[in-house]
Amino acid sequence: MNRRIVETSFFVLILLFAIGFFETKAQFQGDSYELKFAPDLWYNDVDGIRAGVRMRGQMAGTFDDGPHRLDTGLWLGLWFPKMPISYFVRYTQPIASISDFNSEGSVGAQTSFRTGFHRHGLRLNKRWQQGFNEDVFTDVSVFTGAHKHINKEYLAFPVMFQSNWVGFLNTRLRNQSINDYGTVFFGVSVNSGFIVEDDFFLQAKTEVRYSSKDIITERIQLRARLSAGAESPGIPSEYAVLASMASPIEWMDSGFYRAKGTIPTPWMSDGLFQFTGSGPNMRGYAKQDAALLLAGGLYSYEFYAALNVEMDYPNAIDLLFSNIPVLGDFLRLRSYLFFDTVRGSVNDITQNAVQGNRSDAGTGLALTLNIPDQLGNPRGFVLRYDVPFWLSDPGFNENEWKYRSVFSFGAVIGF
Repeated sequence: MNRRIVETSFFVLILLFAIGFFETKAQFQGDSYELKFAPDLWYNDVDGIRAGVRMRGQMAGTFDDGPHRLDTGLWLGLWFPKMPISYFVRYTQPIASISDFNSEGSVGAQTSFRTGFHRHGLRLNKRWQQGFNEDVFTDVSVFTGAHKHINKEYLAFPVMFQSNWVGFLNTRLRNQSINDYGTVFFGVSVNSGFIVEDDFFLQAKTEVRYSSKDIITERIQLRARLSAGAESPGIPSEYAVLASMASPIEWMDSGFYRAKGTIPTPWMSDGLFQFTGSGPNMRGYAKQDAALLLAGGLYSYEFYAALNVEMDYPNAIDLLFSNIPVLGDFLRLRSYLFFDTVRGSVNDITQNAVQGNRSDAGTGLALTLNIPDQLGNPRGFVLRYDVPFWLSDPGFNENEWKYRSVFSFGAVIGF
C-alpha cells in the first residue's frame, strides 16, 4: 500500500470519527427532528478495517416509535478493494389507523449494499402487545424485494450463493405467551421467489420454543425447540437448509458471518464456529458441513423435523454474576446438557451423499449479556461453547464418543 493510500485512509478515518461525535437537530414540518451519529468500525479480510458512520433519525422525543424513522450507515473499506463503499438505509413510517400503544403497524423501505451483497425491498409490519408486557406479543411482517451477491471474494464458502438476482417474498408470523409452566414461542415463515416463472420456489419453516419456569431451584431450567420445514425443488443455494448452520441468506443479517475474516477464516473452515438460524441447528455437525462447503458441496433438507433440548444446571460463576447489583439482571453464564436430533429427506444440490438423519448430545456453556429494547427484542450477545461428545454419524472415521468443540455467537434455543 503506497503512502497516498495510507494518508487518505488515515484522513477518512479521523473525519468519520469526528462526524460521529456530533448530534444534530433540524426542523421537520414545524417539529424538531433529531439526527444522531455514531462512529462504526468493523473488520473483514476483503475490506480490511471498515470505517464508517451510523446515523439514526427520528422526531424529537418519540423514543424510536414515532414517524419518519431512519436507520442508516455508510462505510469505507480502508484496504480499498474493488467495491470499497458500502451502505445501509432503512426508513420506517407508522400507520396511524392500525397502530396503538406498543402495538404499531408500519410500512418501510430498505436498501443496502455491503460485502458484495445487494438487498432492496419494502416491508409491512404489525405488532400486537398487551400493555407494558413486551414478553407477550404477536407480530406479522411481509418483506418483498430482490437480492443478489456479486462478489464471492467475501464469502467463507463461495458455493453458498448463486449468481442470479432473486426476487423474494418473505411472510412471517410470531407469537409468544407466558403460562403457569413457562414461556412458549411459536413462529412460522414462508419464503417464495419470483422474477420469471422458472425462478419460482416455495419454502416454509416453523418452530416452537419452550422455556420452563424454574425447576426445584431458580438455576435448573428446561428449554426445548421443535422445528420443521419443507421446500419445493430448485431452491436457490442461499436458501439451503443445512443440518448445523443457518441458511446462507441468514448469514447476511450478521456482522460476524456476512464476510470472511471477521471470525478468522481457518476457524470457519475447520467448523469450529457454528452460526445458528431457523433450521435444525445440530451442534455436532458443523465440522462436517464446513468441510463439505469448503469442497464446493451443498445440500438442503427438502423435508425435516428437528428437536433441540437443553437442561440448565447451576454453576458457581453464574451464581456470582447474580449477586452483582444491576448487572446481575443482564449477565449470565448458563451451563447445560443438550440433545439435538433431525430427521428428514436431503436434496444433494451438488450431488454429494449426505446423511439426513443425525443426532448429537453433550454439554455446554453460554455467556449472555442482554439489555432488551423497548419491545423486549435482545440487544447484546450470546457467546456459546459446546462439547458434543456423542454423534450418531461422526464421519471422518471418528469414534461416536469423542471430545469435540464448537463455538457460536448466538443461542440454539433463543429467548
